Amino acid sequence: MEDLCIKGLMRTNLARSICDAAWGELLRQLAYKAKWYGRTYWQADRYFASSRTRHACGFKLRALPLSVREWTCPACGEIHDRDKTAAKNILAAGLIATATAGRAAS
Repeated sequence: MEDLCIKGLMRTNLARSICDAAWGELLRQLAYKAKWYGRTYWQADRYFASSRTRHACGFKLRALPLSVREWTCPACGEIHDRDKTAAKNILAAGLIATATAGRAAS
């Protein structure tokens, strides 16, 4: 999951959808159920550039307004959907974080 600034999102045109979905409660329930079933629950940091980073080539945009839903990577020329890009980046970061979580530092 991604740790989003719920208060900040409430000031956008997504406010009603976020309230209807009870986003904070959803995250709380996911963490609770993961613990209950012995699963790993991981949240990406709020400042993780999930939607601004190209998952294949690693190019990172300096800024990407919330109103921009698709963007073209200046490095490789691919067109990306903001949400799909974020999902791929969060999944990759979560897999890395959970795979290395139990290892002791060398």
